[in-house]
Amino acid sequence: MPVDPEKLAKLQKASSKKVGGSRVKAKKNVKSEQDDTKLLSTLQKLNAQKIEAIEEANFFREDGKVLHFNRVGVQGAAQSNTFAFTGYPQEKDVTQLIPQILPQLGAENLEILRQLAEQLQAGKAPLDASIGADGATGGEDIPDLIEGEKFDEEVE
Repeated sequence: MPVDPEKLAKLQKASSKKVGGSRVKAKKNVKSEQDDTKLLSTLQKLNAQKIEAIEEANFFREDGKVLHFNRVGVQGAAQSNTFAFTGYPQEKDVTQLIPQILPQLGAENLEILRQLAEQLQAGKAPLDASIGADGATGGEDIPDLIEGEKFDEEVE
């Protein structure tokens, strides 16, 4: 079958969009509805109920950033200790959120916040609240696990 070069050129011209000599590929919009349906079915299996009257949620990360959910949907299954937060988070610094979260903190948390601020002003790295001043964790020394031994057997 002979190939007509005019028809071939016409088809190539019509089929590909070219910008600067390279072909432009259409972007695929990937929506993970399958993940949403899996999550919803799992929450339904756990008997999760929608929790009302939660206006915002903040998740504090170890790097000092906060995931702030302004409008949040919360579903919870207390019997399985499972909670799902849905919404669009914004990543913010702790300093941006302090005026908003101060009324929510109790007296003991305000004291911890004050100590943290003093440490930061002094230029020291903040200490973990569970570690004492001498650096000890407050518990007994934990022995290393040895293969073949059970943790509840006493070492002589």
